[in-house]
Amino acid sequence: MSIALTHSGLPAGVKPFELLDVLAKLRTELGLRDEDLAYLRCVFRLTRAEDFLPGRICAVWERVAGLADRMNFHIRRITRIETRLEERGLVLRTGAANGRRFGRRSEDGRIVSAGGINFAPLIERAPELLARIRRTARAAEELKEDRNRLNDLIRRIRGLDAPEALSAARQAFPRLRPSEVRDAGRMSALIDALEVILAEFSPASGQTVQTAPSDSLVRPDTKRDKKIETCRPEPTVSISPAQVCLLTSDEMAEVIQVYAEAADEGARPSMRTLALAARERAQMLGISGLEWDAARDRLGELRVLLCLVIADRNGGRHDRFAVRNPAAAFIGLTRKTTRGDAAIAALVAELRRYTGEVRP
Repeated sequence: MSIALTHSGLPAGVKPFELLDVLAKLRTELGLRDEDLAYLRCVFRLTRAEDFLPGRICAVWERVAGLADRMNFHIRRITRIETRLEERGLVLRTGAANGRRFGRRSEDGRIVSAGGINFAPLIERAPELLARIRRTARAAEELKEDRNRLNDLIRRIRGLDAPEALSAARQAFPRLRPSEVRDAGRMSALIDALEVILAEFSPASGQTVQTAPSDSLVRPDTKRDKKIETCRPEPTVSISPAQVCLLTSDEMAEVIQVYAEAADEGARPSMRTLALAARERAQMLGISGLEWDAARDRLGELRVLLCLVIADRNGGRHDRFAVRNPAAAFIGLTRKTTRGDAAIAALVAELRRYTGEVRP
């Protein structure tokens, strides 16, 4: 029995053997082996260019033994290859019940029936496979850009000539070698971490430099400590309990609700209730009580609460601010926040943009 399985043709501008080049680039993703690609190149030579036109049958009916002779493979190896290609959804075996393969072409060369290896599944998947190639190329380009950005951040942090900044960078990225990072998510997380470190340890952009006094001055400067003002004040964190609730993850919101009901506060929990709920949520994430208490003693109730809200909420995101381990992100953030509110204020502002406009 044979099956007349037609196809809708290759995408415009794509040649048959170019499709095999696509498969070679996606071999790992598709679970293909070198022998699978060699087999396809062999059988594609048995087809004709017009077999790939829309509405045609594209198939070969060479006997397994004949293919084994062509490739110098054992018959069982050919069978395993064909089975694997069929399981991957790339070909369809349409031979007779007894395994016999045959086909027939019309006078104009069109295949009218075939019992053998049909390539319709592969041809129909061509647009999908090409889209995968484009996504892979785009991801590689984005990774290259992120790696350049990470290199630039490391260079700028080294240029600060601040041992504390370099130490903080090594805590987030011990080897400081962007070429070793292959995962886009980790790359984004490292960029975020180093941007925070750079912002923390960089001099304020508005800081002025005190000039040397003129030689003509006769009046001595008796002021021992001159305070240098900046044009832009240090960002501070100002947020209400209601705003905190709008920034939390769904899981933390449920914990807050339990504590608010226990305190008879309803939908308007106090900052104290939020702090208790945050400690509970921290333990759920794997943050020990000792780590929580140490961070709270160092930063204060509000800052440690906001650090947890940021780390917890970012754990459920899928953009460049996503974190895979909220507990580790929390620990890292509490360490970065020791020098002031600039970093945490920036992250709260970003989280506000992510969740929507938050009004007091």
